[in-house]
Amino acid sequence: MAFDPIHALVGQAAARFPEQVAVQTPLGDLTYADLAARSDRLARELRAAGARPGALLPVLTTDRREFAVAVLGALKAGAVFVPFDLDGPALRLRDTLSGTAAEFAVTGADETERITELLATALPQARRIPVDLAAPADAEPLADPHTPGPDDPAYLFFTSGSTGAPKAIAGRMRGIDHYIRWESALLGVEPGWRVSQFASVAFDAVLRDLFVPLTTGGTAVVPPPGLLLDGAGLGRWIDAQRLDLVHCVPSVFRGLAAAAESADSPGLASLRAVLTAGEPLAPADARRWFARHGERVRLVNLYGPSETTMTKTFHVVTPADAERERIPVGKAMPGARIAVLDGRGRPSPQGTAGEIFIRTPFMSLGYHLRPDATLEAFVPNPLGDDPDDIVYRTGDFGRILADGSLEFIGRKDHQVKIGGVRVELGEVEHLIRAHPAVREAAVVPVKDADGDIAHLCAFVELTQAVEPEEVGALLGGRLPAVAVPQVFVPLERMPRTISGKVDRRALPAPTLPRQASTTPYVAPRTPTETALVRIWAELLPVDEPGVRHDFFESGGHSLLVMRLLSRIGTEFGVEIPLQDFLAGPTVEALAEHVETAMLTGGDSLDDLLDSLEGLDEGEAERLLQGGSA
Repeated sequence: MAFDPIHALVGQAAARFPEQVAVQTPLGDLTYADLAARSDRLARELRAAGARPGALLPVLTTDRREFAVAVLGALKAGAVFVPFDLDGPALRLRDTLSGTAAEFAVTGADETERITELLATALPQARRIPVDLAAPADAEPLADPHTPGPDDPAYLFFTSGSTGAPKAIAGRMRGIDHYIRWESALLGVEPGWRVSQFASVAFDAVLRDLFVPLTTGGTAVVPPPGLLLDGAGLGRWIDAQRLDLVHCVPSVFRGLAAAAESADSPGLASLRAVLTAGEPLAPADARRWFARHGERVRLVNLYGPSETTMTKTFHVVTPADAERERIPVGKAMPGARIAVLDGRGRPSPQGTAGEIFIRTPFMSLGYHLRPDATLEAFVPNPLGDDPDDIVYRTGDFGRILADGSLEFIGRKDHQVKIGGVRVELGEVEHLIRAHPAVREAAVVPVKDADGDIAHLCAFVELTQAVEPEEVGALLGGRLPAVAVPQVFVPLERMPRTISGKVDRRALPAPTLPRQASTTPYVAPRTPTETALVRIWAELLPVDEPGVRHDFFESGGHSLLVMRLLSRIGTEFGVEIPLQDFLAGPTVEALAEHVETAMLTGGDSLDDLLDSLEGLDEGEAERLLQGGSA
């Protein structure tokens, strides 16, 4: 396939459609002529400042018009753009920015004070090159924009790391060109198409949001802040803006699909295609979508990690797919191949789960300044004997279906995606253990009624009592909001396997956060309930807890649970297993457990775990699941 630098393709579109709006935002519009002139000016300023080809160039702006100018200006100067989401966790932003050791940074016009403070701590020596859309643009075009090779680096995007330090994925020029050409051809994108720009600038999905329209004479359309959380409002906005193409994560699509069930939902007459990627697409959501819109709007499910440049498989979803247990992620796009291998590196039989490997010349260059991590993930093809035939080991499980399509099953390791955001559970655990009161931590995903990951739950082994807000404060500045556990469950002793590893199967089943209580007050009726109400009143911020009021809805939190159970042990002389409490966190239910334990001398949680040691693994798991909340 012929290669063209992506900025050259945008330049061709700008020459054909100079007065067409290239980027439309709530702050204003930017035409192709303005985009070309202002990116030319930025490229000149970068060169004059001393930026050489290959220099890392952080991009710090919230205005997507400025972002488009910055990316194109960087590429025209030969720099490697490194986008940062200024709304992301402050400490993570500072640390990753500092790690670039960049000599220059492109900044926006409306974040002056904030960016000044950030650069002062992270890159104090960096020279700021501002993008000022109010300033006059250069009249003369850039005579000699940088001409990169197909394998030259174009960008860095940061992803989670298992040690708590994010890794920077280095993307190559031809990877962008290949993907954008492929999607544009698949959908038949034409001049004038209006394409959503939903993705955070810190994720490589922003590349398709930006370059699919900008290389074809279309318009990248940015929604008002906060609209992605409102499915009905987002649908009305898509309709009013006459969008042709929407890229989104399935959790955003879920809001659109749910809103489609409403009798007054918009018809989305202009919409031609919705492409989802980043997490599994739920069959129930596809079913709702097809019931309202039929197959007029193409629904395409994509799969592929950032390490292989955006996505590498696709599947056009049909109504029949909505009746499956899982919607396939499809077949490899041209220029890529997918293999599902067993633990010995051999092809898994059709329908049998194995690890997904991706082979493509359009993958990334690996992890910037992390040769160890690169060699671990980018490995010689197990199906050949050529050491130079490199494939990417995804760490995902999948299976090949009868029609040759790939079905994604889940992560091989402890990496998950929540709302399209990749979360490394090891990173979260690593940061929790940094708290002086935490000896050990195990973080697990919690699924909602639809089977999707709703939030994270952290089990912690403590050296001393600590409030959850204190642990949360440690994480809040270093992790995306979805990566901060919503529930913390203290354990006196973390269950472990014979080898000494945390036994995740023996952890109590986590639950969803409780909602506000509407349970009417019921007074205690027995001496046991009366005593428990007194204990609850001493621990919780309520004067008269009712026997049917939920512990968590009454102002309790998970790190108070062990204090409660300890008080019960002291006062009643019994031990109540944690999972029994989580199954019914009310005075009424707890009183029954206390009275039963007083009569039978009930087993503690440790006794329960000890009793399982003599059972085979399957039987132990069944018993634990049967006794969990």
